Amino acid sequence: MRLRRAQPLPACIARVALLVASFAAAPAVSEGWNAARFDPPVKVETATDAEGRQITCTRYPDLVVRESDTDTPEPGDAALIPIRGGPPVDCRAAPGINARRLETGVQRFIGRADGFLVFEDASTNGTMPFAVIDAGTGRRLFTDTTTYDGIDRFAAEGPTLRLGFRRGVQGACSIPKGGAACWARIVREEKIPAPVATLPVPAKACAEAYRAGKAPRDTPSIVSFPVRLVWSGSLTVEADGPVRCLPTP
Repeated sequence: MRLRRAQPLPACIARVALLVASFAAAPAVSEGWNAARFDPPVKVETATDAEGRQITCTRYPDLVVRESDTDTPEPGDAALIPIRGGPPVDCRAAPGINARRLETGVQRFIGRADGFLVFEDASTNGTMPFAVIDAGTGRRLFTDTTTYDGIDRFAAEGPTLRLGFRRGVQGACSIPKGGAACWARIVREEKIPAPVATLPVPAKACAEAYRAGKAPRDTPSIVSFPVRLVWSGSLTVEADGPVRCLPTP
């Protein structure tokens, strides 16, 4: 995703200011997970079950994704219900014996691309964890974490899924305050990929972001970096710089 420059700020400061603004006014889902990239559902239905929970059913020709507690910040595990020519799925009723429970608690369904289902955390403090699930088996294929502005490529080609995004990593310390020691801690605790871990401490990027966001120096840092991910039966990941930095909102 390209961010436009703002005037009259210098280009580097303008970019940081826009990134901070994107965190302050966070969209419902990460930029890039938009409807145009997903298969259109036949219907999306919201109902109330016998226990008074809000249920959302997203229907496709061959399956239904049934979510519960979708009016809360912590949705329950979703269910994947295959359609095999039987009676229509009643969104208010229990999922039934053919349903597969998906381990998606606190996540919401945001779309399907061919054989892949994508879920994202319903609430966040600055980074956006997501999960990709096999639409046929309900098996979780992989998880990762992006930033709000981070997804620039998303394409399903049969059994292959290609993603390009900025991986967001929530640190437990502040780079402006702790400097190289904090960066080393983030690298160690968050298992930053080697090509990124060997890059210089993003001290300048952090300082600019904290000034633009008027954040205290001891606010924990979020760092992000480009990732290119391919799933085709197994996962391959490439990561590099530049590293960006933001204060935790």
